[in-house]
Amino acid sequence: MPTLSLTHRIRGLPYLTAGLSLFALKVFCDSLVARSFQKPFSLLFYISPTDSPLVHPGQHLGYWLTLWCVALPFIAAGLTLTLWRLRDAGSPLGMALFFFLPFGNLVFFVIASLLPTQANGRRSIDTPGQTHAPGSARYGLFSAACIAGVTGGLVGLAGVAISFAGIPVYGAALFLGSPVIGGFISATLFSRLHAPVSRGIVLSTTLALLLGAVVAMTIALEGILCLLMAAPLVILGAFLGAFLGTHCFKVSSGRSGMAAGAALLALPLTVFVERLNPMPTAPTEVVESSLIVDAPPDIVWKYVIQFPPLPPPREWIFKAGIAAPLSASISGRGPGALRRCHFTTGDFVEPIEVWQENRELTFSVVQAPDPLRELTLWNGPRPPHLNGYLQSTRGQFLLDPLPGGKTRLTGKTWYRTNMVPESYWRLWANPIIQQIHGRVLKHVAELAEGQYQSSF
Repeated sequence: MPTLSLTHRIRGLPYLTAGLSLFALKVFCDSLVARSFQKPFSLLFYISPTDSPLVHPGQHLGYWLTLWCVALPFIAAGLTLTLWRLRDAGSPLGMALFFFLPFGNLVFFVIASLLPTQANGRRSIDTPGQTHAPGSARYGLFSAACIAGVTGGLVGLAGVAISFAGIPVYGAALFLGSPVIGGFISATLFSRLHAPVSRGIVLSTTLALLLGAVVAMTIALEGILCLLMAAPLVILGAFLGAFLGTHCFKVSSGRSGMAAGAALLALPLTVFVERLNPMPTAPTEVVESSLIVDAPPDIVWKYVIQFPPLPPPREWIFKAGIAAPLSASISGRGPGALRRCHFTTGDFVEPIEVWQENRELTFSVVQAPDPLRELTLWNGPRPPHLNGYLQSTRGQFLLDPLPGGKTRLTGKTWYRTNMVPESYWRLWANPIIQQIHGRVLKHVAELAEGQYQSSF
């Protein structure tokens, strides 16, 4: 009986068939596991693995271990098949790392399925007389980069439009799909018009990114701050797509039209999956900040439940548009009282749940203002991301008495980022909330310490 090894090869159609079959079986197994543990399940877990339960062991250890036990055989099988396919296409085996990248693995799977078989594993680019040979360029480098950059940028913008068609979703198709496919098209077209040279690929991809940013700013769809926050994710995706597009062009001897068409179809497919099987409710994240106040808890408490206006914010993050706390007021006492925290963009309405005088104040959030004020060229349409995509759900102040008449004041905020990938957007949300905490806690400390010192 023949043995299996990494020296085996597999052609495109069998690879595609095997991959789709394994994926269908994996989905079936995962859905059974999720149902048995009474956990939510979504196909988007496979597009944005950073939001998959596989990377959250603390939430339910038994569920996490079971998912990994199911996943490991499929990972081994999929990686082995991918190595065989790359060997058959004469591609670098290191490209198998794309197997683990969010959304990029979907585009890579399509491309790997369409790559032609190379005799003896040699890449066709090594054969003289191909379309990218010296002197075969139809356009100069700059002209080709401009044409390819504009085309790639328009494809990326079309992806944004498709993502927002009907119900806006800040999901995998928008943040992980549009940049990858825009970069893929840009690099493939540049290679066809000129030659697959690195400086041209970088230039055309950069122009595509700039076009997308300029259009978003011009029509006031996004502000400067949001574009800057999304930039690392979008840039990485675009150049990942450009790398895949360039490689696809090279190994297919310039005949990469089928791969480009398949890549374009991947985006509407992802949007369809997001509409059909939306991501379950995002897990709640908690951010905690604390400082030592040189005043006893009974004095600190009165400024926790409500405090007079703060001075205008000086921190750059608030000047850039992030909502800044201004003051707080309260109606009533004890559980059921209504606290309002006034921000530069509106008011948080916070019904009190726990009222332990001089000890704990816990509240829910039933109404929240916009998380930021966009810096746009003109007052255009309301950006969809302001509608609940950063959602504060609860808050808490804890006062712990310390020796010497001091108090440890702790502030906590529970929130959700209803955008994909969750893990990436929490990298921004956590420090922003820390800045908001710091502004409030320092103000409370200054007020309490001022009163306490004046009592002597």
